[in-house]
Amino acid sequence: MTVGKSGIILTSSDGNSWDNRTTGTTGNLWSVNYGNNTFVVVSDTGKVLTSTDGTSWTTRSTGSSVRLFGSTYGNNTFVVVGDLGTIRTSLDGITWTSRVSGTSILLNEVTYGNDTFVVVGRSGTILNSTDNGTT
Repeated sequence: MTVGKSGIILTSSDGNSWDNRTTGTTGNLWSVNYGNNTFVVVSDTGKVLTSTDGTSWTTRSTGSSVRLFGSTYGNNTFVVVGDLGTIRTSLDGITWTSRVSGTSILLNEVTYGNDTFVVVGRSGTILNSTDNGTT
């Protein structure tokens, strides 16, 4: 699966032939991840798109309107990050909780490993959380 500008999501079962999926958004899409039987894609409108099959997509509110750039799934938790130090977490990809990052720097990406979420942003910003993104 790949995402891009103007709400484009492409899926492939073999990596050779790609199908364009209807998303219902014209915003730019930045990151896709999979967990808990759900795909989550972040957008530059502060919303996320979710799908259980990669074909049909539903727009979900995160409670933010800023651009979201990074997303990951780990330890049964989705984490998305973006402009103005925005961090949101979700257990199901549908209901999102705002988290305090302690910065207003643009956060570019988030990953999970070794029981820790790590977020990177502009100006060398690095944040980490060992409690599922709560702090």
